[in-house]
Amino acid sequence: MLAGLSLAAAIPFLPLAADGMEAVPSASSFPEMVLRKGQTLDEWPFSIDEGKLICIRYAGQRFVFFAEILPEDEADGMKAPRMAAVTANPFSLFGTHDSRDLYAPWVSLQTLVTRLAPYERMGWKLCDSAGIPPQSDEL
Repeated sequence: MLAGLSLAAAIPFLPLAADGMEAVPSASSFPEMVLRKGQTLDEWPFSIDEGKLICIRYAGQRFVFFAEILPEDEADGMKAPRMAAVTANPFSLFGTHDSRDLYAPWVSLQTLVTRLAPYERMGWKLCDSAGIPPQSDEL
């Protein structure tokens, strides 16, 4: 799953096991949930109608990503899904070189951040719930 991330986005996820702190968990341990356009009242910030919201907890921080869901014929492990950071921090957006084409067209950075903020909070809840997806009334 991390294969689709750019080097800039992957650096915080390098193992710290040498320091005795923690090691990077396997991709299967990252909580995720499927999201669809129109599922929430918030403005949909993505250019595709369905994808996965993924939360990665590392070094006491939560990182949220949106990934496309590959069709079964492409999900053979050879092609990594496109992923984009879901953050309301504009500096974090500038630091990533992920699949920015997953964001719906936006005219200002403020527009993009405003659209992404509720989905970042949703991703944090996903991390905090230890992989149990939030109930539909929490979306």
